[in-house]
Amino acid sequence: MAAYLLWRDNPRLKFAAVALAGITAMQWVEGALWLDGPMPHGTVNHLLTIGLIPLALLAEAWGPLFGSTFVLPVRRRRLPFYLLLIVGLTMVVAARVIYQPSTTQVTPQGHLNWWSLQNPPVFSPWAYGLWAGVIGAPFLLWWRPFWQSMLIVSWGWVWAIASFIFTDSAASYWCFMITFYAAFILIYAFMVSDEPKPDAKE
Repeated sequence: MAAYLLWRDNPRLKFAAVALAGITAMQWVEGALWLDGPMPHGTVNHLLTIGLIPLALLAEAWGPLFGSTFVLPVRRRRLPFYLLLIVGLTMVVAARVIYQPSTTQVTPQGHLNWWSLQNPPVFSPWAYGLWAGVIGAPFLLWWRPFWQSMLIVSWGWVWAIASFIFTDSAASYWCFMITFYAAFILIYAFMVSDEPKPDAKE
């Protein structure tokens, strides 16, 4: 679907394509982990946990951010763009150094714990909220109309809060947000037209 959106001549759809590729990255890694068991001390588990999970987390933060460059050049909003870029990178690096284990475990409720050695994992509310803000900020700041960005972000935040309160892994309901976002963008893609090329003849 992301490839289809990139193919369209519409900046907002290209924004959506890169954002979609970023926020779905973790689902691919987790799918591979489930194929592996995940074996508690397996080589695949180890490689995915220390190698690809940090990259997937970074993609979650940077996908919407870099996608927004299709609708607004960086030079017109350098401070917020680079601030979000640095905050996302800093959080991923800090999490890798401080919290993340070398292998992924399955929590008592059956979710994946790639976050901490303690199982079930313990998520800091302020860090969890900041991470949700970093992912949602590019939509709120640069996706227009604003009501659509609110719809996208608030749906994700609702599931994030539900995960935090009702499950033993705060990232466990991420797939619900992804499914809604993908459906929303697909419907949106059929509702909007491509923009004419600058050199297109009347």
